[in-house]
Formats: sequence, C-alpha cells, structure tokens
Amino acid sequence: MTIEYNEEQHNETRAGFVAIVGAPNAGKSTFLNTCIGEKVAIVSPKEQTTRFNIRAVLTEGQNQFIFVDTPGIHKARRMFDEAMVNTALEASINADVILFLVDIKRGFTDEVLEIIEHLKEVRRIKKVFAFNKADLVKDKKDILPKLEEVKEKYGDLFEDYMIISANKNQGTSDVLDTLAKHIPESPLLYSEDYLTDLPMKLIASEETREKAFYLLQNEIPYSMMVETLEYKVNPDDGSVRIEQVLLLEREAHKKIVVGNKGQMIKKIGMTARKALEEFLQVKVHLFLRVKVQPNWAQDNFYYKMFGLDKPKDSKFEDTNKKSHKRKRK
Repeated sequence: MTIEYNEEQHNETRAGFVAIVGAPNAGKSTFLNTCIGEKVAIVSPKEQTTRFNIRAVLTEGQNQFIFVDTPGIHKARRMFDEAMVNTALEASINADVILFLVDIKRGFTDEVLEIIEHLKEVRRIKKVFAFNKADLVKDKKDILPKLEEVKEKYGDLFEDYMIISANKNQGTSDVLDTLAKHIPESPLLYSEDYLTDLPMKLIASEETREKAFYLLQNEIPYSMMVETLEYKVNPDDGSVRIEQVLLLEREAHKKIVVGNKGQMIKKIGMTARKALEEFLQVKVHLFLRVKVQPNWAQDNFYYKMFGLDKPKDSKFEDTNKKSHKRKRK
C-alpha cells in the first residue's frame, strides 16, 4: 500500500498504533469489537482465546487508531503459550500508546501485577489504564475509590485512569478521546473504510472456534484449533465455500465435539455458518470435520499461520520439529 504524504493533511490528522494489553479475559477483544463496530476478534468466556495480534483500523473524524488486540499475557504452560505472550509483549513496546485493561471484578491478580512490572520498563510509550467490566460491580459506589487507590499507587505510570464497560459500550468513546491525545500527528495510514488486515481464512477459522467454545463451554480446553483448509468464492453468485477442520489434542475430546449422532458438530456448523453469512452478507456453504492431532501446537505451520515466532530459547521441549507439509487450497 502506497502512502502519499500530504502536509496539509498531516497538520490536521492523527494516526497511530494502540496496543490493547491485559491479563486473559480482561475484555480486550470485546473492547476492540465495540469500538470498531464489527466483530474482528474472537470473544469467549474462556481465557486465552486470542492467539495472535489482531490488527483493526478505526477512522473517526481526524483520528485513525490502528488497534492491536494482543493475546492475554499469562503464565506459559507450553511453547505455544510462550510464543503468544512474547508477541503480546512485543506489540506493547512497538505501539504509540498502550491501553491497559484490568477486570475490575478480578482486580490485581498476579498476572496483572506482572504486566505492570513489564509496563514500568516501557518508558517512552504513553499508557492509559482502564478498569473494565464496571457493569458487573453491584455496589457502584465502590468503583471510584478503587480507581483512586490505583492512581495513588501507580501515579504517573499511566497518563490517564478510566472506568469503562466495553460490553455495554459505556465509556468507550471517552477512551477513544483520551487515546487520540497520545497518538502522533500523521497522515492517515489506511483508507478511511479499511477495517482489518486479517485474511478471510483466518477470520472464518476464528468465527467457528468462537461458536464451538460457546456451545461446548468447559468441556473442551481452549487449545482446540480451527483451520480453514479451503475458502473459495463462487464467481457466479458470490457465495463462499468453506472447508474447515477442528483440531483437538485428545481422542476423548473428539466424541464431545462430534456429539451424539453428530448433533454437536452439526450445531457448531449451523451456528458458525449463520454468523459468517451475517458478516460476509453472502450465502456460505460450511463443511466441518474433526481431527485429533496431539502435537498441533508444536507444528511450525501453525506458528506461521498465527504470525507467531517459535521461541528460540524456550524452557519447553519442542516435541514436533517437522514442518507442516500437507497441501492447502
């Protein structure tokens, strides 16, 4: 994409990268989707569902925000987790401003405190603190004192301290106004109608994974992955044919995902298809199958698929050093 520099536009507009960071389930993806007005990030009651840096663009007036929704920063249990955490930390140090979301109900967990220690080391980047999920606090008079405690403890670590409810779209416009003060003067980096740089195959995978999580609840761990093998547009009517495989790490999980007489996988497929049709505004033909692949999270192919770098000096053993060679359409 060629960006033409325009001095007049440069003096009037601002554009910059905003890294949304926080512990798992802080509401980062919900905040992103609410601001954008479209669903570009998976939202699930499960923790650690965002696996890569999702870039979405919001142009509002003279301001353009390039949001990077990062994976939840958590204690890694395997190499793939470590790669997700690394990519989140890298995004935070390369942004123009960091939005740090904290679940007000959970408060300052060990994971939140570890992120704060990281943010203390990121000195040159402006940071905004926001307590999220304020709508879940029963006694509203407790909210402001909590925020005042945070202000007193962390002082000038953060430029601004805010209270929001991303799910209810409360306070999100105030956050945007605050972030606009910290992004640099610049020509717009993307066209005003640009939404995301995610490929459609990946968006389709995330849509199905989200629906599977909602329907399966706690029966399947978050390590389930959906790979789109084929995404083909019919030139005659614009309909889309999508073929996907749900990868599981254990054989026991396959029976749960398939369900009695295949009812669960049919339900997942129907729900995901409807959501994709609503997003794409075209007819979608979705075909799902389930496969057990115990070491999929060690496969180099999936690191590349999510834009992750496999850690070179990981404390975890690499149990699958062979690259993924199956042909894809």
